[in-house]
Amino acid sequence: MANIHDYYRKNFLYEGHRMLLPGLRDKIAQACAHCKFFVRVTGRNETRTGCAAQIPRYASLTRRVPGELDAAEVLKLVGREGLDRVLSTAGPHRQACGQFHPRG
Repeated sequence: MANIHDYYRKNFLYEGHRMLLPGLRDKIAQACAHCKFFVRVTGRNETRTGCAAQIPRYASLTRRVPGELDAAEVLKLVGREGLDRVLSTAGPHRQACGQFHPRG
């Protein structure tokens, strides 16, 4: 049997029927690509997109979030599991999360 949590997370029709609180509408109506934390993570052979909000240095907004991060730098800051979290939480067309900040 499939995991029920995965079913609802991957079901796009279910995403359209969520109840929204008035203050969250602006955040949920946006995509990850419009977020300040959406960055490119470059490795030796490939470049993938990621979410810099998973890195404590940038999540607090005390430092400016760069447009591109080196994978070795991310490994130093958050480790291997942190790098996996950074790369798995963002996608250009995914719905923005609760840490959304518009670019600007």
